[in-house]
Amino acid sequence: MNGVGYRVTVDPALPPRTVASVKVNGMRWFRKNSHTRNKMEHQQLLEQLVTSQRALVHAYEIERRRIERDLHDGAQQYLVSAALKIGEAQLTATGQQAELLAEARAALQQSLDSLRATVRGIHPQILHERGLVAALEDACDSKYVRIRCPIPIPQVPEGVLAAAYFFTLEAVTNARKYASDSLVEVLITVGEGLSISVVDHGQGGARVVPEGGLAGMRERIHAVGGTLEVYSPQGGPTRVAATIPLLLHRDEPGVVL
Repeated sequence: MNGVGYRVTVDPALPPRTVASVKVNGMRWFRKNSHTRNKMEHQQLLEQLVTSQRALVHAYEIERRRIERDLHDGAQQYLVSAALKIGEAQLTATGQQAELLAEARAALQQSLDSLRATVRGIHPQILHERGLVAALEDACDSKYVRIRCPIPIPQVPEGVLAAAYFFTLEAVTNARKYASDSLVEVLITVGEGLSISVVDHGQGGARVVPEGGLAGMRERIHAVGGTLEVYSPQGGPTRVAATIPLLLHRDEPGVVL
């Protein structure tokens, strides 16, 4: 080219799939190849998709919390007030009237207990106020369930927290159903993601089947960008584990709940 000679060499010592290195007239030039660019673009798209999914889940959880608050402050309070009035009437009632009031109060108490369980299932207030571990300890019977969390959990979106909570509760419920005499062990750890492992020492043989409980748990975890693994050989033990990526940015500190 215009009488000027160019000598181009490729440096074989560099990884071929990361950076291309060429030498032109003694000067070395570097260029990222298309594989690296595609990989970075794919990772960015994946993070955007997970962020979008979590925004939808977060909006859903806000609505669940509103319903929980309405039930707690509305219907539940009316039932409590009615139970108090029946209790006052029982103080002076006698005979058949007293029996009817006792039956009415018992039925009202059952309704109140059922409503409280429903409210707790929609969105437990303790989860928002005190965090995941406290909410699980409040919901699980410590006689049969042992919960360990050696590392404090960083602050995560509300939808992620709810997904982790309901996954753990459902996994514990399943374990208690099929291995009622076995201690259920829950281990919560934090690394690149929030990992929850639920282990029981029952008969094993659990499988993910369409429309089944494990399939539902997997969908809940997938909705926040996580993964679900099931290890359950015949004879046990059964281990159901979920991992949810935290997606903390490089300079973003983890805030302990």
